[in-house]
Order: sequence, then structure tokens, then C-alpha cells
Amino acid sequence: MEIYFDFNEIEKTAKKFLKATPGYKVFAFRGDLGAGKTSFITALCKVLGVAETVTSPTYSIIQEYKTNNNKTIFHIDLYRIKSKEEAMDAGVEDCLLSNDICMVEWPEKAPDIFPDNTIYTDIEILSDTKRKLIIKLPV
Repeated sequence: MEIYFDFNEIEKTAKKFLKATPGYKVFAFRGDLGAGKTSFITALCKVLGVAETVTSPTYSIIQEYKTNNNKTIFHIDLYRIKSKEEAMDAGVEDCLLSNDICMVEWPEKAPDIFPDNTIYTDIEILSDTKRKLIIKLPV
């Protein structure tokens, strides 16, 4: 499935994305630096009811947010991770298996730790403000 969007409509696109992926908990976002992974995850968190500011967990690796109905969302950034073991030591696998929503940037850094029911989404840059989401549902 593909969704084209403009950053001016990112929350509308986040709603469309969530409607297309009901019941899934683990979302892995791939894309070049500056593709909009963090921006899209921020929009998803807002749509899901996170009131606090969503920031990139590049240095902390894992950020935990609570929604307005007290559900947990983990935002994980594997950019600095060098191995599966390092990801596991940081607690990433625990988050992925927690049954809470997990949104992961740079999943290719530790591909072996993701559950089979992960939604993989590639974000492609089309212009300064336009992007294409390529959503791969598990088989």
C-alpha cells in the first residue's frame, strides 16, 4: 500500500495510516536522514493521544510516552545501535514484545529482533514537503 502526503497534512495522513493498520502494535520506519521518520511518528503519537512533546530518541534510544487514556507508546531510534546484542541490552526487544505500541526508526540496524507481525514502512522523499509511504503488511 502506498500513501502520498504533504507535511501540511501529516496528521491527516497519520490517521489514514492508523486506519489502514488496525490492531498492529509494532511499526518500523525506514528512510534516509531527513525523510520525516520522526515527524511522522510525532504525528502518529499526537493522533493516538500523546499530549507531551515527542522528541527523537537518537541518544536515549527509547522514549516512553503515555496517551490520554494511559496507554504506553515506545518511540525507539536504532540509528546509533551497532548490533542485535546492543539493541537487546538497551531494552529494545522488551519493548517490542511488551504488547504496547512501538514505533521504531532505523529497524535495519537490528533486523532480527522484530516480531513477525511488524508493519514496515518506507518513507521516500519526493520533494521538500512531499513524501511517499510504502506500507508493508505482514503476510
